[in-house]
Amino acid sequence: MKLASLVFVTSNLGKLREAQDVLGVTLEHQALDLVEIQSLELKEIVRDKARRAYERVRRPVLVEDTSLELAGMRGFPGPLIRWMLVSVGPAGIARLAHAFADPRAIVRCMACAFDGHDEVFGSGVIRGMIAETPRGRRGFGWDSVFIPDGGGGRTYGEMTPAEKNAISHRRRALEALKEALAESPFSSR
Repeated sequence: MKLASLVFVTSNLGKLREAQDVLGVTLEHQALDLVEIQSLELKEIVRDKARRAYERVRRPVLVEDTSLELAGMRGFPGPLIRWMLVSVGPAGIARLAHAFADPRAIVRCMACAFDGHDEVFGSGVIRGMIAETPRGRRGFGWDSVFIPDGGGGRTYGEMTPAEKNAISHRRRALEALKEALAESPFSSR
């Protein structure tokens, strides 16, 4: 099974564009409103999301989720970042991160392909820090406050899509998934 044959289930068109740019394929896409379990374990969330997506689509699916772990909060909010973003926005995340002595952050992305029987995962991690205030208008979510290591001191929001995709957590997760798929039962179907 090839990545291009998976249905990418996400309601975030920014993630869809990034995935297609990174993988160099056009992905079929469905924006489904899936119930998402709340957990601090990213793999648990992605596994459950893949199963729920498959139940709705009835075809092999691709899902992913991201975790933003603030060092000053011992890794919180992690996969719950979506709710923090909804509540306080990027500026609130920046204020919170800088309320502690350590504004460093780790971003994790996990992607999962699931065909109803087998699941294959890819994970990507990037370290960086949270900017004192939002900077840049590109990207989505918390891109305007995350300064990745190796990004020249710029936030994801200050980078072009190509610059962000060259170093991003999502790129690393999707490339790892692509590699894992080539070695999995998916590749023989």
